[in-house]
Amino acid sequence: MNESIKKFILKSLLAAMPVLLFIAFYAWRDPFHVIHPVGTDINGRDSVMAGNNAGFLSVETYLAHNDERHYDSFIFGSSMSQNYKASYWKPHLDSTASILHFDASSETLDGIINKMNFLNNHGSTIKNALIVIESVMLTKAPRDKDILYVQHPATTGAHYWLDFHMLYFNAFRHLGIKKCLIGNDNVINEDVVDGHRPDRIEPINELYYGYIDSLIATAPAKYFTPKRLATRVHAPNYTPTGFSGSEDVEKKLLAIKQVLDKNKTNYIVLVPPCNAKPHLHPHDLWLMKTIFGQDKVHDFSSMPGYTRNEYLYYDKQGHLISARCKILLDSAYHEQNKKSPKNPFYKTKSSR
Repeated sequence: MNESIKKFILKSLLAAMPVLLFIAFYAWRDPFHVIHPVGTDINGRDSVMAGNNAGFLSVETYLAHNDERHYDSFIFGSSMSQNYKASYWKPHLDSTASILHFDASSETLDGIINKMNFLNNHGSTIKNALIVIESVMLTKAPRDKDILYVQHPATTGAHYWLDFHMLYFNAFRHLGIKKCLIGNDNVINEDVVDGHRPDRIEPINELYYGYIDSLIATAPAKYFTPKRLATRVHAPNYTPTGFSGSEDVEKKLLAIKQVLDKNKTNYIVLVPPCNAKPHLHPHDLWLMKTIFGQDKVHDFSSMPGYTRNEYLYYDKQGHLISARCKILLDSAYHEQNKKSPKNPFYKTKSSR
């Protein structure tokens, strides 16, 4: 080989070495758990960072454990659904129910539909479903260029694995090696508590805030400190979110209902209270009740005592503490059926 060519190759390798080392570190550290998604490496200290990729991990957890667990009961929704614990839901189901949190950070209606179809395509019947739909979810569109929103390629039917991995690699580049070496805080939300981060419980794909919950129950002042409460600045008045007014939203809700009917699912739909987001518009509530059933939809978004009460939420994003989630879940299952009020602004397709 020509000496000059050898020198060129050597110089090229030396020049590429930093890039290759950076890529190797990313593959080894795997901060978002997209390379090594299942196993002991996603428990404990890394679970908060992995929370940015909850939708991907939900699918991977299903794929890793379904053969032995035979999941038939699923909790759908965004991170707002995580604190409706499997142990809270279990008493309302039959004793054989196998539960999996099948959520995603900043979930969309499209994401729920795709996950339901994914389950059916993989041979799972959705026997029971707990669907947590925030008011903002009715107007939220998929954003596949955002790591909080991007869906697992297996649920979308799209073959974009390279784009998917490039999205997370670029997020890692912005994060930096130092952050990954000395800090494991959530790269989107760094509102962690005194170094105590949630544990991820497999194989139900559930986040467990044992230390935080014990503080709230026994010494709330140690958790709800003036410093932490000072970061929770919200609008002085809370009004319903704007009426979605979209046939597209109606089609998506009907698509969810169609899957539920196909599976003969025993289901319930919760609209959670949230200190940081608007309440559900009355028309959207009526639409959801019309589609899913009067006794199936339970709107807690404007429930008295839950708005502007910072002591009921873990953080400024409005994640309700798990003890309150249990209360609302029990309330929904015991609520008496009510007649759906007439809505002069909405007509069913048959009457149009």
